Amino acid sequence: MKHLNLLILLVFTLSCKSKNIAATQKNSEVNSVVCPENGVCSFKVLQNKSLAVKTDGLGDLFLETVEGENLVSKFEYSKNHDKKLADGSYREEVFLELNPNDLKIETKDLVNQKLYFARWCYCKGQTGFYKINEGLLKVAKQTNGGFQLYLSFKIGDVPQVITKINETFSLQ
Repeated sequence: MKHLNLLILLVFTLSCKSKNIAATQKNSEVNSVVCPENGVCSFKVLQNKSLAVKTDGLGDLFLETVEGENLVSKFEYSKNHDKKLADGSYREEVFLELNPNDLKIETKDLVNQKLYFARWCYCKGQTGFYKINEGLLKVAKQTNGGFQLYLSFKIGDVPQVITKINETFSLQ
């Protein structure tokens, strides 16, 4: 009888599952063709979101993803590092807010786009969020109903590893 109770308890424990948040946000994750070999890249598109651009007490930028009517795409590059080193991690992120009703874009005028670069590392004075003002942004609809996002950019304020993003995504 003890074994039966233990088996029932084990079945109930293993059958519990947390809610999959990624599925409710309709994220699109794909492998990047521009990801450096020494790291891992991911790409997500969040629907019904917007980027809230804020400043902290020191005047530095930071972003919050909030409920909204737009799309927010997030590209992330994480460099492989030695887990034994406490300060050895390095990560770059690119955030872009898009209007879902106007997904045909080709512009070099990045100043008027909600487009930001973030650098996270043990790099004194060279981490945080930076506005992307220089480069080329293209978003085009594909024949299969998906979209192609291409971004080539340069940040003058800090060194960067990622300079191009070329991703395909869908809104289904």
